[in-house]
Amino acid sequence: MNAFRQLVGTKQFRIHAALLAFVALLCTQVPLFNYLGFEFSVLMSVLAGYSAGLVTLSHAGKQPLDAKLTKVYRSSAAASALLLFLPLLFISLNALLVRNCSFADGLMFFALGPVPSVLFSSALALLVAALFRHWRRTAFTFAFLGILANILIVTMMSPQIFSFNPLLGYFPGITYDESMHIGGRLALYRVSTIVAIAVIVMLAELVRRRREVRQSFLMLAGGWEKAVLGLGVAVLAGTWWWSDSLSFSSSESSIRRELAGELVTEHFVLAFPPTLDTETAGKLARDHEFFYSEIARQLRIRPRGRIRSFLYESAEQKGRLIGAAGTNIAKPWLRQVHLNISDAGRALRHELVHVMAADFGIPVLGVGMNSGLIEGLATAVERVQYDETLHRVAAQIIAVGIEPDMESLFSLTGFFKGHGGTSYMLAGSFCRYLIDQYGMRRFKWAYRTGDFETFYNRRFEILVAEWRRYISQPAPTMEERTRAAFYFRRPSIFAKECARVIAGLNEETRLLIRRGEWEKAIETSRRSIELSRSPEAITQHVLALTRAGRFKEAAEFGMAALRDSSTAHTLLPLYLTLGDAAWATGDAAGAKRLYEALFAIHLSTSYDEACALRLEAMGRRDAAELRPWVTGEMADSLRAEWLAERAARGDSSLLTQYLLGRELMSAGRANEALEVLLRVRRLNVGILDYLRMRRIANLYFYLGKYQKAKMYFWESLNFTGKESHRIEVEEWLRRCDWEGLKD
Repeated sequence: MNAFRQLVGTKQFRIHAALLAFVALLCTQVPLFNYLGFEFSVLMSVLAGYSAGLVTLSHAGKQPLDAKLTKVYRSSAAASALLLFLPLLFISLNALLVRNCSFADGLMFFALGPVPSVLFSSALALLVAALFRHWRRTAFTFAFLGILANILIVTMMSPQIFSFNPLLGYFPGITYDESMHIGGRLALYRVSTIVAIAVIVMLAELVRRRREVRQSFLMLAGGWEKAVLGLGVAVLAGTWWWSDSLSFSSSESSIRRELAGELVTEHFVLAFPPTLDTETAGKLARDHEFFYSEIARQLRIRPRGRIRSFLYESAEQKGRLIGAAGTNIAKPWLRQVHLNISDAGRALRHELVHVMAADFGIPVLGVGMNSGLIEGLATAVERVQYDETLHRVAAQIIAVGIEPDMESLFSLTGFFKGHGGTSYMLAGSFCRYLIDQYGMRRFKWAYRTGDFETFYNRRFEILVAEWRRYISQPAPTMEERTRAAFYFRRPSIFAKECARVIAGLNEETRLLIRRGEWEKAIETSRRSIELSRSPEAITQHVLALTRAGRFKEAAEFGMAALRDSSTAHTLLPLYLTLGDAAWATGDAAGAKRLYEALFAIHLSTSYDEACALRLEAMGRRDAAELRPWVTGEMADSLRAEWLAERAARGDSSLLTQYLLGRELMSAGRANEALEVLLRVRRLNVGILDYLRMRRIANLYFYLGKYQKAKMYFWESLNFTGKESHRIEVEEWLRRCDWEGLKD
């Protein structure tokens, strides 16, 4: 106790305690770090850990040479833990000013983060003090940084983007996932940290003894010390050996064992779950090869070697194995892509661009000089986003008052400052402009070096001005600006309140809605709204109320939310759900107004189709019978058979046939779907006629009848004037030709 009092009374301890307290006070002014949560705990793990090591070194240096280091550690560990008191106090008191949505979770992260970190760092410093008589701070600093550098080594050399670390606790990787579920794994990992602390302290004591008596470590250790050391080393060795099984790490071999399925093609090695049938795996393989040929053509490259593509059954599986649940990733230096199977259609090409662009990226890593170039190129190759061309989307973003800082966007860190979607679209449009106007050759050099001025012979700001002029005409309409506000006038994670807690609750609600557990979904969405009125929680709450048949509550809550002008632009999908509620309560006129308002905005092709179907159904005499089907109230398992029964009873209307064909196609009954859709004549509703033609074309394509598919793809363009649809159709036409040559 006397040693502890002496230590906390030293000038060095007080300086470190004051510095950590000052950092905690600064954190109270920084979003995401201004409450007791994961980010604050990670920051304190590093800073307090280093301070604890320096304090321990100073304390150990003042002890007699024969002082037992196990006793020295007790006082050092207690003082190290005390360093955390003021930061914890200040950030906890800040909860009076800043909402902390889950103080209990914050305490858990603090207990599993900074507390074990300072204890481990103190033990590490003690071992350094025993091993070195001079340059102790330098040696400790190198050891401290070396252990932290293991995070970089692990995440660079293996598929995972996460890392467990004795100093940091848990590093989630660079990902857009906001929800985090690692409490159980982190607690288990920290058991190994405590064991490591005991082993390190005992090793430090044995090193001290060896200085006094030149004997082997085994001779110097007592019986109980040998037993503890042996057990500790065995536990640490077992933790390392079974690290993959404990979910502390994920090697490529362990991922391949779990996924089990494998398919080798000309340019790929696909790994996929055993639940994926052979036919679907084959289709995914052909998707890979087609996109490979398209990207190679656009980038003008001839890559060598196969790319490894890991396809995961669910976001949960991917999150557990590599750390990015909802975020699809690529590792160009390993020639790997990691995708959820459900996302493969929309994300495969983007991730492949990252890997294939390694041919002209920075040596070894194979990436661009900054995230703006890396993500901008991948987005530029896609050409279409949010049902619009990239240039049209970029013009709409600027039109709603989001003034782009392009210089920051193409810096090392500026890409992640704003809302993710905004950064991707602006960077993608700018890169597309450079490629189209100046060619791929110049862009490749800019990609590798980040030097625009040298390779374009223009200052960067002049290139930006040229791009802005190019995309500015025609000016976005009011509906387009409304649509852009919905997608892009949103905060980054740093500006969100209780981002991780809210994301977790919204994810739980999403799963409950998917399972049809409406009352539970109502409760979890209400809890989320009580903490923060996020657009997703409000939309989920109204949907759950509507599906539960509580139409009046849904209408009252939803309309009240739409009257809030500060957030109304983020709630546009409510028009569809509130229209459904109005229709269910007999207010057909009100429902029609809501559907028409949403349709005019053209939020997406799927929303346009949903509105068009509802409006068509409302104009029929049997609208009341169709309503449960059209609005989604009917269970999925009953939808196709219900329509088939109507058709069998003599309902040969174009709308019923269209709906039946669509349902059969979704169920994978291609031949039946094609037969039904071919019976449908023109519906005289542009979006429905366009989608009917596209579905017929897709069905012919997947049945291997590529010439007929091309005919219907071409014909679909008669029902749409959107440039984005033309680009998509032209790609499908190339796909038909490619498949024909392959066959």
